[in-house]
Parts: sequence; structure tokens; C-alpha cells
Amino acid sequence: MDTILTTKTLSIGYNRKPIISNINLALKRGCLTIIIGENGTGKSTLLKTFTKIIKPISGEILIQGREIGTITAKEFAKMVAVVLTDRLESENVTAEEVISFGRSPYTGFFGRLTSSDCSIIKGVAEELKIAPLLSKNFYELSDGQKQKVLIAKALAQQANIIILDEPTAFLDFKAKEEMFALLQRIAAQNNIAVLAATHDIYQAERYAEDFWVVDENGIKNNRDAPWHVSTIKS
Repeated sequence: MDTILTTKTLSIGYNRKPIISNINLALKRGCLTIIIGENGTGKSTLLKTFTKIIKPISGEILIQGREIGTITAKEFAKMVAVVLTDRLESENVTAEEVISFGRSPYTGFFGRLTSSDCSIIKGVAEELKIAPLLSKNFYELSDGQKQKVLIAKALAQQANIIILDEPTAFLDFKAKEEMFALLQRIAAQNNIAVLAATHDIYQAERYAEDFWVVDENGIKNNRDAPWHVSTIKS
């Protein structure tokens, strides 16, 4: 599997105060990578750093060989898609309209969808088996359906990396398992990197090909630091 994102001696935190230092990780195409760890250890801080919400304190983040700080906002939107647990400010839009927001890096100033954009939107809806939901209002959907629509939006963005923060937070047990299976399939079929922070360790371990474990000693790939699910508290 090709590496699409790497970190080199990265330090992350706030107000120049590191939470985690000396992070050296590689995110690979074609697989689902899970970040696990206790609350407050830095999982969300890492995601915010990867998505340019906050700046690294030191070190490097390279995406497709380019330092993240040199990538423009428009370029970045074509490289990295983000799915957060926050709800839309206005849910009074259709599922299709939500997915169409993923085309905004490509539609220009007026945001007019071309026939190609519409084809992409319908294609990702069919891939996620949510085409019957396209005409429904977003607020009418179940939590699981809403999450699939937001993931479809990320796919419509055609980014090589999708980053999710607690993608199963509002789902029941069965829906959580289905979501992890879906994320694994999306990564493999589209040859993209899917990175998700979660507390749902027992379901995630069945589907994730890679784990980044966060604890008081920093972040390590599980291949470098053997671990047991029972040691990670939610």
C-alpha cells in the first residue's frame, strides 16, 4: 500500500505547548486506519492538525510529498475531506444538496453543478446505497442515514484522504458495525486513506487494517507497540 501522508518529528498542541511530541506516522492508501486512546490524550488535536484547523508546533506533515503549510485551501479541499460529528448549521436541505457541497472545490465562484458533478453525486449515492434518500430532507433522516450522506459528501469531494472524528457516535451497535465495514470498503474500493478517531474499539478492531495508539507516551503504530484492546479505556 502506498503512503499518502507522513509525519516527521511532529509536535502538536495549543499556544506553543505540546500535547504530543516526536510523532512519526504513515497513513496508507487503500486501508482504514483507526486512532484509539483515552479522552484528552490528543486524538482530536491530531485530527485538527491534519485538517489545518490548528498549526503544528514543530515538525512536518507531508501529503503526497508536499508540506501541508504550502498547500492552498482550494488544493487542500481536493486532497482531504473531513466528516465531523457536528451537525449541519441548517438541516433544512435535501440529502442530495448536502452531498453536492462536496463538489464546491470544483464548481467555481457561483457553485453551479455541471452534468459531470451531478453524475458524481448520484454515483457516490449509489455506491453507499442511499440513492432513495436523495430527495429527502436531511433532518428527516436517521442518524445512520445522516452519517452515510456526510460520507457521500466526502466521497463526492474526490479527495485521497477522508478524516472522520467519532463516525459512530450517534449509532446503535448494529449500525456501528455496519459503518466500520462501510469505511473499510470505501478505502479499499476507492484506493484512498480513511482515518477515523473512535472509542468503539471492539467493532473497529474487526475492520481496521492499521491502528494508531495514543497514550501518555505519545502516538505509535500498533506494529511498533504491541497492545491489547482491553488496555484502552473509552
